[in-house]
Amino acid sequence: MNAENELLNAYRGWHRLACAEAKAIRTRNWDLLADCQLAIRDFQTLIGRLTLEARKEWERAGIDAAEKERHIQVFIQGLIELTRNNQALLQSAKDEAVAKLEELGQASQNIKRLQRSYGHAGSLLQVT
Repeated sequence: MNAENELLNAYRGWHRLACAEAKAIRTRNWDLLADCQLAIRDFQTLIGRLTLEARKEWERAGIDAAEKERHIQVFIQGLIELTRNNQALLQSAKDEAVAKLEELGQASQNIKRLQRSYGHAGSLLQVT
């Protein structure tokens, strides 16, 4: 397989991982999310190497590299869109978690107030 085909396959793999990443965020599967993010980093490194190799192949073959780059840009734009959507999903999950944490903090404060109130009332009853 030539570098261009390998490059396009790497972009397709990154796309599949970005879709899996979105599913992981929606299902709150943080282990899967972490695995996807690590694999995406590997794809980014691979894509960097394959891009250089593909450009060399195009140059050797006398192919219009600008046209090839425009074709690849379609993949990149799709990945950018998926990444933005995943960031929005992740921000939403974070906002929900922060809201829940604040709610639990308020509940904890209410329980402490009740304990102090009843603890104070209990000591009054013992005195009398």
